[in-house]
Amino acid sequence: MGAGLLVALPLLGALYLLPRATGKLLAGFSPEFVGRADGLPSLTKTYGLTRLPNVVLAPALVYEAARNANVDVIDGYSTDGRIRAYNLRVLHDDRRVFPPYYAVPVVRPALLREHPELAPVLALLAGQISDSVMTNLNYRADYLHQSPQAIAEGFLRRRGLWRAPRPAVAGAPVVRLGSKIFAEQYILAEMYAALIRGNTGLAVQTKTGLGGTTICFEALRDGAIDMYPEYTGTGLLVLLQPTPAVVDSLGGRPDTVLHYVRTEFRRRYNLEWLAPLGFNNTYALLMRQQQAQQLSIASVSDLGQYLRH
Repeated sequence: MGAGLLVALPLLGALYLLPRATGKLLAGFSPEFVGRADGLPSLTKTYGLTRLPNVVLAPALVYEAARNANVDVIDGYSTDGRIRAYNLRVLHDDRRVFPPYYAVPVVRPALLREHPELAPVLALLAGQISDSVMTNLNYRADYLHQSPQAIAEGFLRRRGLWRAPRPAVAGAPVVRLGSKIFAEQYILAEMYAALIRGNTGLAVQTKTGLGGTTICFEALRDGAIDMYPEYTGTGLLVLLQPTPAVVDSLGGRPDTVLHYVRTEFRRRYNLEWLAPLGFNNTYALLMRQQQAQQLSIASVSDLGQYLRH
């Protein structure tokens, strides 16, 4: 095995390294990112990153490898709390390789018909959460170990949206909120639960941590839950699975992708996508902030230009 390669073994939580040439950037990518069409293959084709040597790391090691300077560039998610915790920089995807993954509540239309007072309550979060705000909220959960409920309440108070829960009424209709199995989703579910309890007479049942995309989606279709937060890119690529020609025609434009997903979900599944929350939890390339600043790398195009020098 030649110089310039990195071997990552999940042994005692350590990274075992072979020497690599000084002055060269090395990337460490998760297996999913390397294999997905909207990951490394598209990125390399669009930005010409052929001079960026990379190695495959176990997902649990990717962020740690960047933090410890074992690698210089990694894949990640744009609202991950470790971006703040490890002082990483998200490189701007200036050519829009990564599809938009804007968070949007998906609901059963029957819920809104039966309880019309819900629509304006759910709309209170529309456009309220930027990428940086969501990153900070995830940081509070993952690294400060605050509870999702406390994080949600703190956010709503800061935005002037908090109202104390109304007294419980026996026999009140129940809104069942679902979520996937990571902190960001738990936080969003608790925000909606607090808004519903504070602004309506409805009861709330949270079914957080149901599992992955398919489980939450099927629970919504079957009526086991009434609503959960989903991402436009996931709705497009995982649930709708359009042809490559259709994906290309959308051009990665957030409004166009949302319109397509919203229209197709109504037609195929009779489910409704509401207004986006504001943040885009998409794939991203990350570097250590200090190194990126020293090399004047703010975007993926900058990275490609640096590699060509």
